[in-house]
Amino acid sequence: MKKALLLSLAVMALGRASAQCPVGQSEITVAVSTDAYGSETTWEITGPGGSPVYGSGGPYANQTSAGAFPQTPVTFCAPVGTTLEFTIEDSYGDGMCCAYGEGGYTVTMNGCNVALSGGEFADDETGSFTVVAQPTTDLGVISIEIDPVFVAGSQTITGQLKNYGSTAITSFTLSYSVNGGAPVSQTITAPIAACATYTYTHGTPWNASTPGAYDLMVTVSGVNGGGADDDATNDSETASVSVATQVVQRTVLIEEFTSSTCPPCASFNEDFDPLLNSLNTNVAGSNVAAVKYQMNWPAPGNDPSYNPDGNARKTYYGVSGIPDGWIDGIDMGDVTTQITEAGTIPAFVDIDLSYSLAGMNMTVTAEVSSYANFSGNYKLHIAATEDFYAYAASTTSQDEYHYAQRNMLPNAQGTTLTNMTACGTQTVTASHTFVEGSPAQGNYNLWGILNNTTLVAFVQNNTTKEILQAQVLNVGIVGMNEENALANSLIVFPNPSNGLVNVAYTTAASTQATFQVRNVLGEVVMSVNQSIGAGAQRQTLDMGALSNGMYELTITADGLRASRKVSLNK
Repeated sequence: MKKALLLSLAVMALGRASAQCPVGQSEITVAVSTDAYGSETTWEITGPGGSPVYGSGGPYANQTSAGAFPQTPVTFCAPVGTTLEFTIEDSYGDGMCCAYGEGGYTVTMNGCNVALSGGEFADDETGSFTVVAQPTTDLGVISIEIDPVFVAGSQTITGQLKNYGSTAITSFTLSYSVNGGAPVSQTITAPIAACATYTYTHGTPWNASTPGAYDLMVTVSGVNGGGADDDATNDSETASVSVATQVVQRTVLIEEFTSSTCPPCASFNEDFDPLLNSLNTNVAGSNVAAVKYQMNWPAPGNDPSYNPDGNARKTYYGVSGIPDGWIDGIDMGDVTTQITEAGTIPAFVDIDLSYSLAGMNMTVTAEVSSYANFSGNYKLHIAATEDFYAYAASTTSQDEYHYAQRNMLPNAQGTTLTNMTACGTQTVTASHTFVEGSPAQGNYNLWGILNNTTLVAFVQNNTTKEILQAQVLNVGIVGMNEENALANSLIVFPNPSNGLVNVAYTTAASTQATFQVRNVLGEVVMSVNQSIGAGAQRQTLDMGALSNGMYELTITADGLRASRKVSLNK
């Protein structure tokens, strides 16, 4: 149950810009950065059961654009030993993040200890902590900055320390050990002021030459020449790491939440879709994959491609505003830079995809090979995406859609992987019976035909959302000449068609193209010749004079030939 906010003048007076705390009390500071809708955010911090109220804040001012907007911090004193309860609320129910800006909050004690922090929640978020006195001398290890998986070789041991005490630190001993072995120590002389952080680098690198799993421990001791440290619980930090047996090329996975009823989505996709196209996204051999989840909001919320699988992924990521994009499980920032940088990160997992068909029932087989030890809960997800379709009934300026998720195999929850260890291989199979035509909210039907779809598989940490690797397989390409770029790129839409058929494809050089349409008897019922340039092409064929039914459209250009089935339904 939400706590009611007490916004009387007496309460507001308790939160002030600074605090000089008497003996037996500690300083508490609440810092909030709102998203664009600051008026939705309020918070309070109280004793047990809601009384007394030590401080509160909000509602704050709204802003004219998305972003993080720091508010004036509130500082107060609280008795040592007291348990404090913190509650932050968002009246709209979407926290302080995502499409409207990456807001957040921190609650610090004595200017040093972060007692609570957050920002991504729904209606509200609560937390509690006990007030403690600031120690006199206390140097602690905050982090070890090392990749959890890396290639064998020399590793520099670096990270951050923090002085949690009130006394400045001038010297200390920094040590690291591997799997409980002999410590490698170094004395460091450096000034670290009270409550300040310090970036350390050990002078002796770790020679991580043998693949396997390791526990790396970093420890500080001998503070200020060997004096006592008031809190030994933060003197060490351990990182579990794995040295990989080999590295493979990463395929970057882009996930976007969007809708045909969302004007900002249309504006975003106007530039985003050409960018993805320029990267050969979802084309065999490319290292960029994409899955777009069409949502059922904003009003009128009638996007026909919305289905339960997309909704489940929305819930998994906590998406509350669209457009919202994720790259390898991380919320998007600068899109172009982030895609480029993600592609340079080595991968230590490989996915081999294949499929078989029995009519419209497809069985997908994914062989997942890991080349390092991965801790955590990992799942394999397989999405069937529609490469392209047109939807003229969109309520926005966008009427062409790419990479839309139509089904996830076996479902949006994915398949749990059980052998994510070095040299471990496991095989996952999943099946789905596809239906061509008549897509509508809640179903998984294709807009066009099955051989215009792409399978996108990816391995994801179910807890951290990190994606280790992705892979694509174009349906309908199996058995084709790998050098037939025309067959690999040919897209026909909309399918079924009411007469006008768009044909998109790529050619290597300027040439003459021939389009032929055959009926079910194999008779040529339509033929068109056209001069075309090099690169991406798009033509519109008017098949309105033909009777309803199934046809085969064949294009011949630059010595290559490719065909697609077209359903005519006027």
